[in-house]
Amino acid sequence: MSSLQLRGVTVLGPSGQPLLDAVDLDLADGEALAVIGPSAAARTTLLRTIAGLQAPDDGEILIDDVDVTGRGPRQRDVAMVFADHALHPRRDTLDNLTFAATLRRRHDRAELAERVEQVVDELALRDVLDLRPARLGADQQQRVAIGRSLVRDANLWLFDDPFAAQSERVRPHLRSVVLHWQTERERTSLVATSSVDEALSLAGRVAVLHQGRIRQVGSADELYEDPADMFVAGYLGSPPMNLLPAFRDGDQLVTPLATILVDDRVERAIGDRPVVIAGIRPEHCHDATRGKVAVTGGVEFTTRVDDVEWRARSQYAFLGFDLDPALAEVLDEVEEMFEFDLFQDFLVAEVPSGTTVRAGQSLHVVVPHESIMLFDPDSGENLTRG
Repeated sequence: MSSLQLRGVTVLGPSGQPLLDAVDLDLADGEALAVIGPSAAARTTLLRTIAGLQAPDDGEILIDDVDVTGRGPRQRDVAMVFADHALHPRRDTLDNLTFAATLRRRHDRAELAERVEQVVDELALRDVLDLRPARLGADQQQRVAIGRSLVRDANLWLFDDPFAAQSERVRPHLRSVVLHWQTERERTSLVATSSVDEALSLAGRVAVLHQGRIRQVGSADELYEDPADMFVAGYLGSPPMNLLPAFRDGDQLVTPLATILVDDRVERAIGDRPVVIAGIRPEHCHDATRGKVAVTGGVEFTTRVDDVEWRARSQYAFLGFDLDPALAEVLDEVEEMFEFDLFQDFLVAEVPSGTTVRAGQSLHVVVPHESIMLFDPDSGENLTRG
C-alpha cells in the first residue's frame, strides 16, 4: 500500500496556459479516488504527471511521504492503464500481461503465474493469449491493458478511461473485477473518467477536475447535495440541475418561471447582488396539478409541458420558457467562461411514472424553498453551500 499527495502541482501547456493549475490531492493507503470532468479537463495529464511520464512545472508529488517529483517512472513503481492501451505490438497477449511485472527484480514467479491465470479468466482473455495486439479488437486490447496493471504488484494503480472501449453490457462486469482487485489487495488507485456513474461505482471519493483545477473533492452525496460551484452542480446529475437566471426585485427573486421569496437564508446568500443563478434539481419539482403535495413554504408555478420523456420509474417533463435575447447573451458569456453548456431554455421536472403527463397540458409545480441553491454568476460560487 502507498499514500499519494499532490501539493500545488502545475503543468503548463505549449502556450503557457496551465493544463493543471495548483492541484492538491490526498489519497490514503489503499484508497480509491475517481477523477471526473469533461474531455478537456486534463485528466490524462494528471495521471501522466503522477506516473512520472510528464514533469510538473511547479509543485510536489509524494508517494508514502517521499518526494518523487524528480524521479522517473520506474523509480515510482506505478502501474497505469493508458487510454490508447500502449501494448507492445510484437508481444502476444500473455507476454503483454507479464512483461511489466517481470521487469521488476525478485518477482515471485509462482505468485505471478497465479495472478495471470486469475486475470485471464476474469477478463475473458483465454482465447487470445497467443495473439498480438494487431489481431485484437479495441475492447480486447483494453482488457489486456487492464490485466497488465492488475498483474503488477505496484505502489499505485492509475486508470485512464479504462472501460471506454467496452460495450455497455460488459462494463459492469469489468468495473466489478477492478473494484474487487483493488479492495482485496488494498491498492491505492486513481481512476480518471468522463462517466459520473462509473466514477461513483469505483471510488468512495470523487474529485471534479475542470479547466485544470480541482473544483471539489468529496463523496457522491457531498458533491450532489452540496456542490461547491455552478460547474459541479451542473455536471453531476442525470438530468443535470436546472439553472435559471434570477433578478432581485424587492423581497423577491424573479426567474423565467417563478418568483422566489427573499427570506433570511436567501438574503444572507445573495447580499447586494442584483442577479444570481437559481439551481433546482429535477427531483425537487413536485407535481401538484391534481392536488396538494406535502411541501410547506414552497415556490409554485404553473406552465405548459412541451415534451415528456419516459424513464421507467419516472418521467421527465420539459417545461419551456422564453429568455430575453440580451439575457441569453449574458448566459452565453458565463458558459464561455466555464467552457461548458450550463443553461437551457427549459426546466426539467421529474414526476412519477404513474402520473399522466402529456405534451400540451398544464403542470402545476411546487419546489421546496430550502432545496433551491443560489450561485454567483461571475465566480460560480455556491452562495447557499452548507
